[in-house]
Amino acid sequence: MERFRDITARMDAVLVGRLGDRAIKPDGVALFGAFLSPFVGADVGGKSKSVRLGNAIVTDNVLAPTFTARVVDATGIDKDSFLTIDLPTEQGGGRYKVSKREPDGAGMVAFTLSLNNG
Repeated sequence: MERFRDITARMDAVLVGRLGDRAIKPDGVALFGAFLSPFVGADVGGKSKSVRLGNAIVTDNVLAPTFTARVVDATGIDKDSFLTIDLPTEQGGGRYKVSKREPDGAGMVAFTLSLNNG
């Protein structure tokens, strides 16, 4: 009889592999997970007159982009390493620096990404 964790791990692998966003790890290997960029398309503090949020928000309270993946797939990704999100620029794709790694205790890890991609 299979254990709940084994069944869940297999199910997670299939769902993330089929539905996840693609990222490239520092070693060049593909990683699949969920990318979230709360302000994609917003001009935070910029010069656009169509969407100007710079004066309306406190930037300390803006959520950073995150990429959540399975812990078993996320080996080799530590703080200060880089992830490349394989999406069009308009959807937040590009190279990000990992500023925090937060395992959830249930087999997933959320990487907080820095917009400083130097």
